[in-house]
Amino acid sequence: MNKTHVLMVLGLALVFEGGQCQDREVFVAQGSVAVLPCVDETSAISHPTAVYWSRMVGDVLKTVWRRDKSGLEFRPVRNPPRANCPIPNFGKADYSLHITETTIEDGGRYVCEVEGKTRMVKVISLRVVRASFSSAMVVEGTRTALKCDVSPRTQFVTINWKHNGMFTSRTSLSSVSQRDAGNWTCQATYNGVVVEATTSLQVKGIATPQDDSSVVYAAVGSSVSLPCVFTDGLIPYTVAWKRSPTTSDSSLPLPASFKESDGPSASATKQRVQDGDEGMYTCSGMMGGLNRGRIKVQRRMELVVTQVLRSSSSSGNGPVTLTCHLSNSSQITSYEWLRVTYGPNNTQTLTSVQKTKTYRIQEVTEKDAGEWMCRYYRNQGVLGNVTYQMHVMGAVKSENSSSGNKTAMVMGLGFLFLVVFLILFQMYRNYRRKKMIHLYPAMETIVHQAATERERRARSGAKMAEACVGDPKPVCV
Repeated sequence: MNKTHVLMVLGLALVFEGGQCQDREVFVAQGSVAVLPCVDETSAISHPTAVYWSRMVGDVLKTVWRRDKSGLEFRPVRNPPRANCPIPNFGKADYSLHITETTIEDGGRYVCEVEGKTRMVKVISLRVVRASFSSAMVVEGTRTALKCDVSPRTQFVTINWKHNGMFTSRTSLSSVSQRDAGNWTCQATYNGVVVEATTSLQVKGIATPQDDSSVVYAAVGSSVSLPCVFTDGLIPYTVAWKRSPTTSDSSLPLPASFKESDGPSASATKQRVQDGDEGMYTCSGMMGGLNRGRIKVQRRMELVVTQVLRSSSSSGNGPVTLTCHLSNSSQITSYEWLRVTYGPNNTQTLTSVQKTKTYRIQEVTEKDAGEWMCRYYRNQGVLGNVTYQMHVMGAVKSENSSSGNKTAMVMGLGFLFLVVFLILFQMYRNYRRKKMIHLYPAMETIVHQAATERERRARSGAKMAEACVGDPKPVCV
């Protein structure tokens, strides 16, 4: 069927009695369902005998879907077919064509022919919007271009772009980063109709952290992890770590016990952070690019070391100043000191004390002993905290010695009272004895005679025993 025949079909539709020829437009996004309307608004066609859907390809009309007078249905050889005309809708004079999973190639002009008592011909223009990139998968640092195609083309379309739902003025990416990954939406406006087509951009490289603005805070004595997670495409055994000062690119040795991981998750750990470990740490690796090329990707992150510094007077319980010290405090907007107490089941309670960088204790007492916490913020958001264990041995010793002196004094007074009591008691007993003797003089004489008799018997017994030992002949009974 050539161009002349196509024109004849459209022209004949106007000649037939009741013939109609109308041109409409449908505007959809790629991947959606396109409904090409073909409805008999006059209801002049009842019980149609044939429905033909064709598409103009150059000068040729190609059948998309048709139903013959016999009721036989013809479809293109495709499994499964994407174009369909629901027959149950025919009773409502609706002969619209439904195209599922629309592609950019489906755009063009379609012809609907319906034959019944009269003949109806309608022409529908289908425009499809597609969003795409010149390369849908790119490596960090390379470039790619955004494309929003409308087929068939028209100069009356207004294009705007969204990135992850937010409008953006960028139409090309000269140096792709991980922040560019995600959904990009082309918003096309045509004849008052707005259509949005979305595509995804995958960026190969280091997924975590996303850029060089990452800062890790770690307290002295704690453990720390520096994240470095690669996406698919990392070339094995190409990951390397290096360290440099914050203000320059000169190289510094990696701290002791700095442990690196292998594989896509190349994060590094340090079990115990020390004062002086701060600085810029760079993680790098090689990614496979296009045409088997290699592209180096790297990520810089800063390690900030935090600690509490204590300054005090020479006296043990004099004023003490606690200072929240960070190796780099440029991003800190406020500080807060909190008192940490522990209850049953090791429950922790934090009590805000003061919102300053330094905290001064005028006189240290035993109640100040324990854990203190300095919390630092950036724009009302907590960045981290560092704790300090307060020891007040001087104050405790002073209080303990004072308490000991009081105890010794009480014990001394008690002992003195006991001695005085015993002396007085003994004096009282002597007094009572003398008084009892004066009351009964005869008893005193008897007691004295009994004692004298016992002494005499004891002396005579001793002499007899001596005589027996000296002369063995006599028998002593």
